[in-house]
Amino acid sequence: MTPADHPSPPAARGGQPRWFLVLLAAGLSLLVAALLLFLLGLVQVEQIGSVGLLLVLVVAAVVGGYAARALAVRLPPPGRRPPG
Repeated sequence: MTPADHPSPPAARGGQPRWFLVLLAAGLSLLVAALLLFLLGLVQVEQIGSVGLLLVLVVAAVVGGYAARALAVRLPPPGRRPPG
């Protein structure tokens, strides 16, 4: 078989690039962590231990990752402008 005989690889799905999803998840996680710390300040929590901070970071990462995956399917495909 020559290289010309091999079938072409399947076309990539029309989704967003992986680097975009990683940056979106990181940004949303940072936003959620800041919001959680702000809410802790509103309820007048003056200090949290290292376990509390770790819990805030894990919750923020999970929520940010879930939100990024939910938003990614609603975004238009890359390289195409929406009509209008």
